[in-house]
Amino acid sequence: MKKLWSIAGLLLLTVLLFNACKKDYYVDGGLANPKYDGSIYDYLKNTPYWFDTITYIIDRAGMKDMLNNDSVTFFAPTDDAVKVVMNALNDYRYFNVEDSVHLQDIDPEVWRHFLSMYVLKGKYLAKQFARVDPVNVYAYPGINYVMDGGYVLNIGLIYQNYNNVEAVGARIIRLTDITYDPQNFQNNPSILIATSDIQPRNGVLHVLNNNHVFGFRGGTFVRMAEQYLLR
Repeated sequence: MKKLWSIAGLLLLTVLLFNACKKDYYVDGGLANPKYDGSIYDYLKNTPYWFDTITYIIDRAGMKDMLNNDSVTFFAPTDDAVKVVMNALNDYRYFNVEDSVHLQDIDPEVWRHFLSMYVLKGKYLAKQFARVDPVNVYAYPGINYVMDGGYVLNIGLIYQNYNNVEAVGARIIRLTDITYDPQNFQNNPSILIATSDIQPRNGVLHVLNNNHVFGFRGGTFVRMAEQYLLR
């Protein structure tokens, strides 16, 4: 009997310890706070791992004041997006027996032209965009927006499926460069948002997926940058 009590006591102690550890481990941190006490530019500047290059070309393009003060929505590419097109440019120059170039060699007008594609006047949270379904674009076409530089992008929310139920899962912003092939929506280059609804003081910030190509079409950047370099 004494042995049975010992076993029972050991089991009780194990359960108590397990519950105590579980209680300490599962701490409810609440919902993430989307607000940021600073401007859009401040957020980018203070997140150098992803936006060190982006911040640099914003400065070069003369767009710092806009992203500090204007009420805008910025669909932010990451540094890797710029790296892709700069590598493509230098590959092109190598093939044509030209010297490699660096960020500072690119004309500020080129940076401004492409960065403006990602700036939308006004504050737009994800929930404010219409649904888009690339497979059934006639039913759910999203909306075409004129960006800051006059470029037109289709912006909409992808309604994902969940547990085999259509359109009840997560909703993700999708940007589509519809100027590439106006006749066939699915042929156009597009990108999904990785992080949405960051809310600095002067607007909204949505971060593009890291596999995005700056300007949606790398060849366009190469051609324009090269034209300015040859002046």
